[in-house]
Parts: sequence; structure tokens; C-alpha cells
Amino acid sequence: MPSIPIETIVTSLGYAGIFLLMIANGFSTLPSSQVLYIITGYFIAQGDLSWPLVVLCGALGNTIGNILLYEATRKHGVKYALKWNMIPEKEVRKLEHVFKKKGAGFLFVGKLIPALKVFVPVAGGLAKTPRVLFGILMFVSSAIWATGFNAIGYFFGKSSDVFGHYAIILVIIAFAVMAVIYKKMNSEEVLREIEK
Repeated sequence: MPSIPIETIVTSLGYAGIFLLMIANGFSTLPSSQVLYIITGYFIAQGDLSWPLVVLCGALGNTIGNILLYEATRKHGVKYALKWNMIPEKEVRKLEHVFKKKGAGFLFVGKLIPALKVFVPVAGGLAKTPRVLFGILMFVSSAIWATGFNAIGYFFGKSSDVFGHYAIILVIIAFAVMAVIYKKMNSEEVLREIEK
């Protein structure tokens, strides 16, 4: 069954399409939120969509998707995170410990980094971040994300080339944040705690 292009869903379903696409993105990272928001930013510039409503529908949908993944991980714990075989168990346990101690800041920043945002609901669920705090952090960071990429589409159009110009900056920021988290995960304090 062929996939339906993001642009077709947005033009057909409008805000409901944005909301549904971002629920899927929040749970599975697909479809690409960057591409979606660049397209909606272009439509905002054309007068077809309202910027506040795009941000509201997108951020709300993404937050719901993130909460679904968070709840699944919170309920089933490390085993749920390990079933994808993406991270060794020891690394998952270190990540769990770090987010329990420094969770809110890492969750908020991680949600704004392309390479990390997929792991944020998992980390929040493992750390049992308070539900209300998690929801607020996800909504605010999702709204910031939506605003930024809508701005790209608004000012530069919906060309896929636009994102490429910003990709290198995002990659550098992502590696910097991952380096900080990795250093914290491998600190003596964390290693002592997980060996107990």
C-alpha cells in the first residue's frame, strides 16, 4: 500500500491531519516533524493555515504520542526499552539513573535535539518522571520545535533543500548534548549506583 505524502494529508485534513500526524510522530518518530512543519510553514505564509493553530495542534498531538510511549515504558520498564535491541541493558540502566537525578533539564533539551528526541519519552518513562511535569515539558518543547520549523517554511518555502542548510548545525548541537549526557552516564557516581 503506497504511503500518502505529508502535504496531501495536510491539504486534505488540515489541522486534524497535523494533529494525527504528530501523534504518530510522538510515538514512533514517523513521519518527519521537520518536513511536516516546513510544509505547514509554507502554507501559513500562503494564508492557508493559522500559525497558532498549527503549533497548538502539532504540539498537542506530539505530546499525546510522547505520553503513550512514556506510559508504555513506565509500565513495562527496562524490558520494554530493551525489546528494540538498540541499547545494551547496562546503558539503559545508566540512562535511567541519570534521568532520575537530572531528568527535567535533560528531557526538555533532549526533546529539541533530532538525534535524542526519540529516546526522551523512553527515558522519562524509565525514570518515572512525574506525569504532569513530563506532559508540560513535552508540550512546551514541542511548541518550540513547531515554531522553529514553521519559521523555516514560512520564510524560505517548502523546499526540502532548506532543511539541509540547517542540518549541520543541528548535528553539532546534538553531538554536544549527547556528549554531556554520555559523560554524566559514565560518571563514578552513576557507575557506583548501578553496581549496587
